[in-house]
Formats: sequence, structure tokens, C-alpha cells
Amino acid sequence: MAYDTLDNADTYFSTRLHVSSWTSATAADKTKALEEATRRIDRLRFRGNKVLDTQELEFPRYYGDEADGTEEIPDDIKIACFEIAFSLLDGHDPEQELQNLTVERRTFVQVTTVYRDNMILDHLASGIPSALAWSYLRPYLARTNSMTLYRKS
Repeated sequence: MAYDTLDNADTYFSTRLHVSSWTSATAADKTKALEEATRRIDRLRFRGNKVLDTQELEFPRYYGDEADGTEEIPDDIKIACFEIAFSLLDGHDPEQELQNLTVERRTFVQVTTVYRDNMILDHLASGIPSALAWSYLRPYLARTNSMTLYRKS
């Protein structure tokens, strides 16, 4: 299950430059990439509540009052799914990128490796291999340093 169809993803990438990793992939691999992208998105913590308790995916969602929610999957989520799928097909691995980003210096003669502190990027730490996809997802994410209190009477 994915946030959008393979046909819609193909249409999206038909408007983009430099997407040979997508266009040269088989339909089976594209489908796997879209499903993996959806799983990665659904591991994140989002604001609001699912429209139905029984729905499999995290979207669509209601925010606050049901009146201000939507029963549609936002286009931003679909685009994020496409971009993550593309990054996966293009060989981006968040774990490897995190390791590479933390290396400050390597010496090969005497085998020295120095790692940087505080260099972890949020999207990579969250398993999202695309900064562009992260920019589409970020407005929907729950704040990590917030608390919601409910009053019962």
C-alpha cells in the first residue's frame, strides 16, 4: 500500500529533470519504492488524528476539530512519498549518509578517523533520505517538545 499510484508517480516525474533512476526502474521496483516510502512516512509522528481508527495509513488526518480536517491525502504527502521513493531508487541510504556526515577527517596512512558532534540532520535521523521530501512532511509533523493537556469534567 502506498500514498499514491504508480501512474500518478510516473506523471509527477515526467515533469522533472534528472530522474533517470526513476524512469529506468522497473514497475515492480517503483512499486516497492513507493511502498517503502509510505512505510518510512508512517513511522513519523504527525499532528492530528486519523480520520478513521481502522485506516491503515497515517493519512488522511483531522486536525483539532473534525470540521477543520480533510478526508483527502494532502498533495504534499503524495509528493513526499514520490521523492522518498526516487531517493531510494537512486541509492540514497540515510544510515550511510549519517555516517558520512559525521566524519570530519580521515587519515589513511595511520588510519585516523575523527567524527563531528551535532551534525545529524533531522530527515536522515528519521530515515527520510530526501531533504526535499522532508520539507513537504515537516508542516504535518507533531512538535516533539510539546504536550497536550485535556480537561475532564
